[in-house]
Amino acid sequence: MEDGLMKGEMLLAVGWTCKKMDQFDNLEKHTQWGIDILEKYIKFVKERTEIELSYAKQLRNLSKKYQPKKNSKEEEEYKYTACKAFLSTLNEMNDYAGQHEVISENMTSQITVDLMRYVQELKQERKSNFHDGRKAQQHIETCWKQLESSKRRFERDCKEADRAQQYFEKMDADINVTKADVEKARQQAQIRQQMAEDSKADYSLILQ
Repeated sequence: MEDGLMKGEMLLAVGWTCKKMDQFDNLEKHTQWGIDILEKYIKFVKERTEIELSYAKQLRNLSKKYQPKKNSKEEEEYKYTACKAFLSTLNEMNDYAGQHEVISENMTSQITVDLMRYVQELKQERKSNFHDGRKAQQHIETCWKQLESSKRRFERDCKEADRAQQYFEKMDADINVTKADVEKARQQAQIRQQMAEDSKADYSLILQ
């Protein structure tokens, strides 16, 4: 009965160990996936800021291209209402370019920089946590090996104790065997029984 309980406890221990190891592997994959998503978003923001800057530059160049030259006949012509409206559009375009530059700067300073710092912190924390996790996993694997070794020793000692007890009973029932041989067999059976008890105690201790 006790042996059955011990085997049941061992199966529970094995199941718990495997479950924890599976969870550790899944957690490792999931946290890496989270970091990958953040880095992907950072890359997106960087590309977006480059587009904003490029667009702002193109708008400024376009505005500059159509601005009237200083002290020229063209500048005189821009005194007319229609030309003033066009000049106003060019100036607004220049302001619009400035807005895109501000967007780019804000995205860099408020999003990219903060996220890059956050990702680095996550990586360091993840590295530290999984270092500790792997050490714990190695400890679990070592305990599992000790449990297996203790189980095999316990089973072996139980079989040896049973054989020694059967041999003693056989010798004790044989009228042709000397008392000295019977006593020797009895002592050997006791030794084997004690070894089995010790192995059982060690095995129970590891299971706890």
